[in-house]
Amino acid sequence: MVVGSSHVRFAAVVSLLTVIVDRGHCQILREGPPPEPVNFAAADGVQLKGTYFPGGATTAAQAKQTTPVVLLHDYKSNRAVFNPLIAQLQAPLEGGADHPYFAVISVDLRAHGESVKQLLPTGVPVDLDAAKLSKEGLEAMAVIDMEAVRSFLVEKNDAGQLNINKLCLVGSGMGANVAANWALVDWTAPPLAVGKQGQDVKAIALISPMWSYRGLSMQDPMRFGPLKKNVAWLLICGGQDQKIKADFDRIQKQLERVHPVIGNKPGGQRQGLAVNLLPTSLQGDSLLGQSAAAINGQIVKFFTENVASLQQPWAKTPTVITRGNE
Repeated sequence: MVVGSSHVRFAAVVSLLTVIVDRGHCQILREGPPPEPVNFAAADGVQLKGTYFPGGATTAAQAKQTTPVVLLHDYKSNRAVFNPLIAQLQAPLEGGADHPYFAVISVDLRAHGESVKQLLPTGVPVDLDAAKLSKEGLEAMAVIDMEAVRSFLVEKNDAGQLNINKLCLVGSGMGANVAANWALVDWTAPPLAVGKQGQDVKAIALISPMWSYRGLSMQDPMRFGPLKKNVAWLLICGGQDQKIKADFDRIQKQLERVHPVIGNKPGGQRQGLAVNLLPTSLQGDSLLGQSAAAINGQIVKFFTENVASLQQPWAKTPTVITRGNE
């Protein structure tokens, strides 16, 4: 994996906060290490681009409890849509030195944003077009692309900079189906004699998930009980789009079966499951853009309560990897 340049530019430190300019979007973040533009070498030669925002922990103990968050955008969008969420995840929080830390990575999925080149086995580069993505291309996002991202996070974990055992995912529109299907890869990875190589995903926020997005279905993730039960789920969509809402309701019902109501009171809060239907027909990244303040705050709160504030064992990952289709 090679760390390289991108169109990210860095500005000066102002009032002890880092000002980051990313493709014209200015965000105020907590003082700490600067973001890292990264290149991911996917197994099939796709050149993926992303930006990594370190957690900013000041002690080894804090670093090993830092929660990594992967952000996955919608169709024909790019990673810049998550800049406001990144700012909230990395903003100063109450609680002083003991408050949770988040390390964030935003990714341009294949054929999107800056991830539009693929090197063929012959070494010849070809251009990728989102409009020409097949079902196989979407499936590759959920396995090959995401396993490349995981490899980067494994490096950070093994360096003691975060805890991959606290992994959280945010997916919007197309990215929601990618997130759920990769979580299935993670939760079905067989254990190794030297330790586990999966079950790292602990929480997922899905914005406007569809039961099937161009053939990338939620069916298999919703069939696998351990994934549904052991992961905390946040579901968000615009409630005035009846087609999306029908898919949303179907996913919600699947998850309600394994996330009981706290205290067994009808209509009450469910353990590890939260739902937010917004009064709009907007979906995916459009919904995220219009309702960023409400959605982003809910995501940060959900991840904090269900993952970041909880202690999880930290360990180096096994050196033998047999996950997915690598």
